[in-house]
Amino acid sequence: MKIKTAFGNDNLVYDDSMKVRTAVFIQEQQIDAAIEQDENENRCLYYVGYIDNKPVTTARVMTTEQGTLVQRVCTLQEYRHQGLSSQIFKAIEHNAKINDVDQVWLFAQDHAQNFYLNNGYKVVGDQVMEAGVAHHKMIKKLSK
Repeated sequence: MKIKTAFGNDNLVYDDSMKVRTAVFIQEQQIDAAIEQDENENRCLYYVGYIDNKPVTTARVMTTEQGTLVQRVCTLQEYRHQGLSSQIFKAIEHNAKINDVDQVWLFAQDHAQNFYLNNGYKVVGDQVMEAGVAHHKMIKKLSK
């Protein structure tokens, strides 16, 4: 898989990210399109994984006071369980370390918690609802 990154929402990587997000969040999970995009779209770094030039997995990242925040993680249904999102996370964590960030955090959909647990993330805090889906905050401390 080839991973491309780009900052902001005015580029082809963002457009490809939106193709994956639309297929997974809006069409498959039935999340309201009006809330799937938000005010942070132009403030994020987008990661998109490509197979044969087709965008198949994506995540967006924002730098926060708590570390690197990862959001909108998804993979097209026919490409799941192949380690593609794990590759995206390795790239995100590598870039965080390069920038002296000591932790990566996110709000994981509860049904996807095992993926994050298997990648070294730990659940912190109580369940929260986002877009009608149960989530938990998860954190991974990065070693220096």
